[in-house]
Amino acid sequence: MLLITILLSLLTSPVPAHDYHVSKTNVRYVAEKGQVQVEMHVFVDDIEKDMVASGAPESMEIGTKRQHDDAERYLTSYLKKNFGINWNGEELPLEIIGYELADDLHGLWVYLSAPTDASPVDVTITNTLITGVYPDQKNIVKIYNGTERSATLLMSKDRPEASY
Repeated sequence: MLLITILLSLLTSPVPAHDYHVSKTNVRYVAEKGQVQVEMHVFVDDIEKDMVASGAPESMEIGTKRQHDDAERYLTSYLKKNFGINWNGEELPLEIIGYELADDLHGLWVYLSAPTDASPVDVTITNTLITGVYPDQKNIVKIYNGTERSATLLMSKDRPEASY
């Protein structure tokens, strides 16, 4: 009986919230492909909450079998509003290549790319992901020129833009 009580309490207790709010993003210039590739990792519950605050439906369930039919459209719109790269004086036309839940089911990996033949000289990143609902949100961006890391930038609600 004790075992059943313990199992029921574990199954019915809410998922614990995390105490920190951070995203990490890698921006890579891949000369061989003539493109900038972006790998973005966020907490799925945080980005969904910010998307809902921006007008998306309550039950997005991004990356699951129960995903909302328009989840990719809402995610694309959200990212266009909250993440941008100015590459050598020009805004990159970032497109979503795909997205998937991380192995722990708490993280969401988002993959973007944009064509460019120019190596990074003057790069400005705008990143306001999740700062709408969590003022303590920190967004870390690492910029790579090929395989070599060129810069690490930290953005927040008070500092939504950083340059390299």
